[in-house]
Amino acid sequence: MILPHRAIRTGFVASVLGVLAACTNGEAEVLPFQALTSREAPSHKAHVTALAQSGQPQLQVSIPKSSRGGLMVRETQRNGLTTWLSADGASLQTRNGLLQATRGLGAGLMAVDDAQSARLIHARETGQALRFHSFLSGNNTIQTRSYHCEITDRGVRELTIGDETVTTRLMAETCANGEQRFLNLYWLDDATHQLVQSRQWSGPYLGNLTTRLRRAT
Repeated sequence: MILPHRAIRTGFVASVLGVLAACTNGEAEVLPFQALTSREAPSHKAHVTALAQSGQPQLQVSIPKSSRGGLMVRETQRNGLTTWLSADGASLQTRNGLLQATRGLGAGLMAVDDAQSARLIHARETGQALRFHSFLSGNNTIQTRSYHCEITDRGVRELTIGDETVTTRLMAETCANGEQRFLNLYWLDDATHQLVQSRQWSGPYLGNLTTRLRRAT
């Protein structure tokens, strides 16, 4: 069943940071971090600063197709959905690290039903899955597309996050329908099973999003 449309609050984070660490074999893009959107950021620094100072997790996000990127901070976590907010009003929703929706980035991904894929990925199991994406079309209607996916295990990968070396398991998800094909990559922390880095397709307009979780301080 497709997830219902949810209004996502917008908020702002105080800074834009460096780059994603390099990975081999095309497993991640390395790009300079600029504003996620072309809009000027409204002045809501106090709100975001308070979230950051309270120790909320932060997410580095880049959009390789547009060479843009930025830092998002977690504002809410309800019913398993986490909302991440950027300095310029863009937002993402994730469920256990898997992308569920985008707002404020143009041609939005409205909702995702990826329950079959999520079960295999978080269990670190291989197999086949069916996922559904709902996109906002040019005439303001929502179109839903289905994708057949193959989940594979690419083995152990070492990541450096801050001053910490993290051992991860890299799971790959190759999906296609008659018109589109994409590859999602998920790095799962061996110790916590948390998704700490990813490359996920958001749709034909934005293409891939790359994310890296920053540890709460």
